[in-house]
Amino acid sequence: MVTQSLFALSMLSLFGRQEALDFLSNSSADDLKLVGIVALWSGLAVNCVAPYLQVSGQQAVGPARAQILYASQPLWAAIMSFFLLGEACGIEGFSGGALFLVAMFLAATAENPDPNCPAKECEV
Repeated sequence: MVTQSLFALSMLSLFGRQEALDFLSNSSADDLKLVGIVALWSGLAVNCVAPYLQVSGQQAVGPARAQILYASQPLWAAIMSFFLLGEACGIEGFSGGALFLVAMFLAATAENPDPNCPAKECEV
């Protein structure tokens, strides 16, 4: 988080110094408070907590199942946009999402390969 903050401040001083000074000189206390809250949220929740939870979870479930979850990100984004933003979804979207959920379930419930398998390939 510190590295990213230092990088952001250095880029701001190189490329946006005048704009930042103009913003700070013309901002109210509420504007600055909002910028501080957003900066803290971005620094702590997005760049510290989320990667920590991601790596911890990835170690717990293993790489194959973690990849299944990562690959499902567009599906969950579409579901959330449908419910939260009222996005439209046609029959192709619903059937594609259902097929993806079935494939994800089959992949997640498949047997793990035997680590002591004597054959060259031991995939199930």
